[in-house]
Amino acid sequence: METRDIEIRRNVVERGLMAAKEFAKKNLRLVVYSATGLLAAALVFSAGYLYYESREADELARFEMILDNYRKLQISGEAERTAAINKTAAEIIAAADASYWGYVRRNGHYVAAGLYFDAHMYEQALASYLIFAKRSPGSFFAPLGLQQAARSYEAMGRNKEAIAVYTRLEKDYADSAVADQALYDAGRMYQMEGDVFKARESFNRVVTLFPKSPFARKARERLMLLGLVEARKG
Repeated sequence: METRDIEIRRNVVERGLMAAKEFAKKNLRLVVYSATGLLAAALVFSAGYLYYESREADELARFEMILDNYRKLQISGEAERTAAINKTAAEIIAAADASYWGYVRRNGHYVAAGLYFDAHMYEQALASYLIFAKRSPGSFFAPLGLQQAARSYEAMGRNKEAIAVYTRLEKDYADSAVADQALYDAGRMYQMEGDVFKARESFNRVVTLFPKSPFARKARERLMLLGLVEARKG
C-alpha cells in the first residue's frame, strides 16, 4: 500500500513537471522574460539592501563622531558652552534631515532637542521634540519627546500649549510609561491657569486610572488642597 502511494505521488509530480515543460516550450519568450525580470528584481533588491546597509553605517559613524567631538570639548564658560551646543545640535539635525531612513533619521532630532533642553534653550528644544514626535510616532521615545515638548512650553510660560500636548499624550499614548505623569501635569497646568474644574477632573483621573502611581499620591494631595481652598472660600 505504501509503495503504491509513493508511485501515485511520483506520477503526480512527473505529470506536473511534464506540464511545466510543455508550457515552457509553448511560451518560451514569456518564460525567458519572466526569469529575466525575476533575476533583475533580485539584483535590484540586493543592491538596494547593500546600499541601505552601507549608507546607514556611514550615517551612524558620522553621528557618533559629532557626539564624540562634543564630549571632547574643553568648555570654559557659558558662552562657549552655548556655542558648542548650537554647533553640535545643528550638525546632528543636518545629519538627521539629510537621511531618509535608519536610526539617525528617526532619533537625530530627539538627541539634538535633549542638548538644547539641558542648556535651557527651550524654543530650539521644542522645535526638535515636535519634529521627532511627528517623524517617529511609533517610537518608544515618542511620548517622552512630547512630554519634553510640553515642559519646554511650560518653561516659556506657554501653559495652554503645554496643556494641549499633555492632553495629546493622554489621548494618543494612554499606555505609555509617562501617561500618569502627563495626566497629573495637565491637572497642575489647569490649576495654574485657574481652571479648578478641569484640574480636579485631571487629578481624579490620575487617582482612578493609576491608583498605584506616585503621581496618584500627588494628585490626592492636590485634590485635598483644592478642597481646603474651596472650603475657606465657602
